[in-house]
Amino acid sequence: MQAHYFIGVKIPEPVAKEMDKARRSWNLKSHKRYTHWSDMHITLLFIGNDPHNEIQAAAQELANISHPPFELTTGSVKTFGNPAKPRIIYASVGDSSELADLQRNVKEALLRFNLSPDTKAFVPHITLAGKWAGGPPLEIEMEIEPMTFQVTEFSLFRIEPGSVPKYIPEFTYQLRKGV
Repeated sequence: MQAHYFIGVKIPEPVAKEMDKARRSWNLKSHKRYTHWSDMHITLLFIGNDPHNEIQAAAQELANISHPPFELTTGSVKTFGNPAKPRIIYASVGDSSELADLQRNVKEALLRFNLSPDTKAFVPHITLAGKWAGGPPLEIEMEIEPMTFQVTEFSLFRIEPGSVPKYIPEFTYQLRKGV
């Protein structure tokens, strides 16, 4: 099986552990997958596989992105799909022009490659649970306290299904002040 990749912002450990603690307090049994705190992230761009062996060149191109560090705040708990039987439960992220700019820069940096990045609209989020398992509709109140954190880097991750963590940073890029 070919490796799959994505570019994302890793959630700092204290924030990720607090989100994990809140999610565990809900006693969810509704989903097949629950994101381990060490894998919590915001996907900037899902790439998928690397059919033309370009990931190393793409990684070098990502190193040319200049962007200052910025702050993000988590928002409320939301869902993708039918709210009673959601595909995904996630923590939203407050509006951030800096995050949108970083995502746009990442996407533009990879345009010249034959990779097949996801073309869906960018909806910044932190996945907490995925893959509806069936059963009665979800009727519990899910809340997470807003948390603010600094974004100082982003990474090119390789996906290792079945491992913990399963998102392995292949390359990490520091955001720099004064850019």
